[in-house]
Amino acid sequence: MPGSVFEAMGCLIRAPHRLFFWGGLWALVLGMLWWAPVLGLRWAGIDVAYPVAPVWLHAWLMTLGVFPFFVFGFALTALPRWVGVAPVRPAAYRSMAGLLYGGYALTVAGALGAPYCLEAGLALTGIAWSFGLAVLIGCVLRARAASVMHARWSVIVIAIGCIGALLGLGAVADDQWSLFAAMPALALWGFVAPIVFVVAHRMLPFFSEPMIAGYERYQPAWSPPLVVALLLAHGVLLFNDHQAWLFLLDLPLAAITGWHALRWRGWAAPHVPLLWSLHMAFAWLPIAAALSAIQSLALATGHGAILGLAPTHALGMGLATSMVFAMVTRVSLGHSGRRLEMDDLSVLCFLILQLAVLARLLAAVTVGDVRWLFILVAIGAWFEAIVPWAIRYGRIYCQPRVDGQPG
Repeated sequence: MPGSVFEAMGCLIRAPHRLFFWGGLWALVLGMLWWAPVLGLRWAGIDVAYPVAPVWLHAWLMTLGVFPFFVFGFALTALPRWVGVAPVRPAAYRSMAGLLYGGYALTVAGALGAPYCLEAGLALTGIAWSFGLAVLIGCVLRARAASVMHARWSVIVIAIGCIGALLGLGAVADDQWSLFAAMPALALWGFVAPIVFVVAHRMLPFFSEPMIAGYERYQPAWSPPLVVALLLAHGVLLFNDHQAWLFLLDLPLAAITGWHALRWRGWAAPHVPLLWSLHMAFAWLPIAAALSAIQSLALATGHGAILGLAPTHALGMGLATSMVFAMVTRVSLGHSGRRLEMDDLSVLCFLILQLAVLARLLAAVTVGDVRWLFILVAIGAWFEAIVPWAIRYGRIYCQPRVDGQPG
C-alpha cells in the first residue's frame, strides 16, 4: 500500500494540470460540502452565528478560491505551448500549487469559525496568485510564437484576478467587510467570465475545425479586448452598486457573445459530446448577459431585481462550472494518453449539471417553499454531477499515462 500511495503522488506532481486539477476537483466538492449544510440549516429555520457572513465566503470560495486551480492548471500547461517556450519548471508549479492548496484549506477553516485562519488562507492564496502570474508573464516575455494575442489577454485577465485576491486580503486585514463582500461579484464578471471567453476564443474553433465538415475558424482579433472590457466594466459597475446601468454593457455583450456562439457552430456536432459540451457551456455567457440586461432594465424602470441572483448563477454555475467540467474532461483525456471521447458517465454528469443550473435559476425567481424545493433540487443535482466526475478524473491524475509517454 505505501508503494502505491507514493506512486500515485509521483504521478500527481508530474505535470501542472494533474496537480492543479486534482486540487480544484476536491476544492469544488469541499466548498459545497460546507455550503450545503449552511443552506440546510437556513431552510430548517435554525439560526447559527458565523464569524463572517457565509454567503460572502461561499461567493469568495467559488470564484477566487476554487477557480484559480483550474485556471492555473490550464494556463501553466497550455500557455507555454501557445507562445513557443519551454514548459514551466516543476519546482515552480509545485511550489505554487502547495501555496494554493494551503490557502484554500485555511480559508475553509476560516469559514468554519477560525478568523485567523481566514486571513492566513487569503494571504497564501494571494502569494500563490502573484507567483503564478509572474511565471506566466515570464513565458509571454520570452515568447517565440508569431502570435501571442490569447496568451497576452490571458495574462491580463489573470492579473485582474490577482488584484482582486490581494484586495480581498487587504479588506479582511482592515476589517472592511463590505469591500470583501463586493469582491466576488467583481471577480466573477471581471476575471472568471473574461478568462473563459479568452480561452474559448482560442480553443473552441481549434477543437471544432477537425470535427465539423466545412468549418471555418472564427477568431476575430477585436473580440477579446472588447468582451474583456465589457465584462470588466460590468464588474466595476456592479462593485459600485450601479446595477440600473448594466444593460448598457450587457446588451452588446449578449449580442457579441451570442454571435460568437452561432459562428462557432457547436450545434453542428451532436455526435461529439466532448465538443458540444464545450459549446453548451459557452452558451451560458450570452444567456447570463441577457438575464443581467433584463434585470438591469427592470431596476432602471422601477420594477426591482426581478431575477434575483439568476444572472450570477447563470454565469457562475452555468458558464464557469460547465466550462470547467467540459475543458478539464478534454484536457485530462488528451494529456493522459486516452482517446478523446467523453464516456457515458461524463455525459450524464454534464447533463445533470445543466439541470442543477436550471433549478438554481428557477429558485432565483420563485418564493417560499417552491424556492427551497428548487434550491434542494439544485444542490442534489450538483452533487450527483460533480462527485462521480471528480472521482472519475481524480483517479486519472494519480495514474501514469496509458500510452507510456511522459507528462
